[in-house]
Amino acid sequence: MNIIKRLTRTWNKLSLSALMLLGLSVYLPAPAAEANYFSDLYNGLQNFSELPGEVNKLQQNYQETVEELQQTKEQLGQTVDALGETQSQLGQTLEQMETYRAQNESLQEQNRQLSLVVDELKNDRTARENYYNRIKVTVITGVALILGYFVIIRLLRFTMRHRSRKSDTLRDRLR
Repeated sequence: MNIIKRLTRTWNKLSLSALMLLGLSVYLPAPAAEANYFSDLYNGLQNFSELPGEVNKLQQNYQETVEELQQTKEQLGQTVDALGETQSQLGQTLEQMETYRAQNESLQEQNRQLSLVVDELKNDRTARENYYNRIKVTVITGVALILGYFVIIRLLRFTMRHRSRKSDTLRDRLR
């Protein structure tokens, strides 16, 4: 039973493929066949007769290419001369760059030293401000303590007088 199913499937696949090929061949155009030997011979002779003109064109193109090559050689010679001048200018530029690099290094060292001095000055200023702030806090605290002492003494006297008056009024009532 399995074999029959396989054969049926294979047959269906082959049939479907054949139908597809047949359908494609109907829609695709086929090139028309030409059997004109004389026109082919005439075209061949015509192409052969045109060869000397093409050879002349090739020779002319060769001459133009040789002239362009000569011009390029001359330009290359001029470029080599200019390159020699450029190399001498490059040497001078390298010397200037070395001088600038040395100056840059010395300026960086000066900048580093100035940065250290600025940092020291900032630290001194911060320490001085901290010292002044401590003095301010100490003075304000001292003044506050003195004022507080006087206020507390006044309050104690006031409360003691008030109590003594109250106790005096109580005694007077009790009598």
